[in-house]
Amino acid sequence: MTVVGLLSAKPAYASDDDLVLRPRHVYRESPQHFALEFRFAPYKPQIDDEPSLNGKTPWKDTFRDNPRLLFAVEFDWQALRIPYLGTIGPGVSIGYTRMNAVANKIDPVTKEPSNVSSGTDTSLELFPMYAVAVLRADVLMREVGIPFVPYGKAGIGYIPWRSFTEGGTSYQETPDGTVYAKGQTWGLHLAAGVAFQMDVIDRYTAKNLDNTMGINHTYLYAEWMFANYRGVGQSNVLWVGTSTWVAGLAFEF
Repeated sequence: MTVVGLLSAKPAYASDDDLVLRPRHVYRESPQHFALEFRFAPYKPQIDDEPSLNGKTPWKDTFRDNPRLLFAVEFDWQALRIPYLGTIGPGVSIGYTRMNAVANKIDPVTKEPSNVSSGTDTSLELFPMYAVAVLRADVLMREVGIPFVPYGKAGIGYIPWRSFTEGGTSYQETPDGTVYAKGQTWGLHLAAGVAFQMDVIDRYTAKNLDNTMGINHTYLYAEWMFANYRGVGQSNVLWVGTSTWVAGLAFEF
């Protein structure tokens, strides 16, 4: 082809097939402001650690020292994003666990539980709650693509509780009247853990969840929880906190 031919040649255009193969738009993640966790943990309250019991173990004697399952939900507001670190904001949680066992009869002389079964079920219900500040360090996930997000939590916890038998709420007679076996305990709540972002397993599904439901990321996580509920401004309270592992599923949206 001559130089004149080259100069007069028409520019090439993409065919329809080429246009079909080109992306129609660039995917953009939806805004992210919140996190929701579903939490599961073995729960063994620290009732028997209370010093005033002088070595007695009423919880172990009644419930055989076996942890029970705690189920809880937590909702976090990722209020602020710290550059080159992650998000920080407040979080609240509420949970539930229950312990059942056949109670032993009380010895009329020592006023202590005997080894004789009463044939009556006794239960202890706990409703753990807390309010915490949550820091999620997701910078490596966002900037490098490493799908692990370490995090920490610190705040205050509160547990209403009640003990009851088949006939209703348990109680004991005292010189001052009748004291029902229910109450509440305040304490310090701390936790630290690592979340694995499951988006890396199937990015197509992850994008669809974001487009259709606004779920930015899905995680499996494990954490160590230190619920030191031994009374804040309280005296003679039931120590119903615990230290335990927690695992669950979390969503950011």
